[in-house]
Amino acid sequence: MLSAFAVYIAVHFLLYALVLRKLPVFRTERGIFLYHVASAVLVSVAALACAVIEQSQFGISGLVLVLSAHGIYSLSFLELWSLAQGGYSLSVIASIAEAEAARVQPDFSHLEQIGETKRRERIAGLEKLGLIARRDGSTALTRRGSSVAALMHCLRKWIAPSDREAA
Repeated sequence: MLSAFAVYIAVHFLLYALVLRKLPVFRTERGIFLYHVASAVLVSVAALACAVIEQSQFGISGLVLVLSAHGIYSLSFLELWSLAQGGYSLSVIASIAEAEAARVQPDFSHLEQIGETKRRERIAGLEKLGLIARRDGSTALTRRGSSVAALMHCLRKWIAPSDREAA
């Protein structure tokens, strides 16, 4: 059963690498994220079914193993995809490398545009999800945004209960 999940992850990756990456929707952060969310839901349901049906062979340990492996795969995939997109961080590194080669101080003024564009896109994304709203020239959490923030706060406290600096 575990080998079936390993094959699924390999097929999931190959499907993206050979076919889906050429489609515009899968060239966006949202498209990639939803691709992995859908996969995580599918794997979770299948692994839970296996844990219930094959308790002696798969059980809770199999469920935890499959969900952990999928989580590691998805996070690694998303991180590598994000890095491959270049953007702000790579532009900063390139600016430093060019300045060092020319033996001058780096000029980051041209990077302000990239940073501002990324900020606008993030805010627009949060607004589209209904997590924030713009009112009277300011941005505020919506009721949904407050709920998500409270959930994230609880998760952070659960994961690192003694983390006093982050509070």
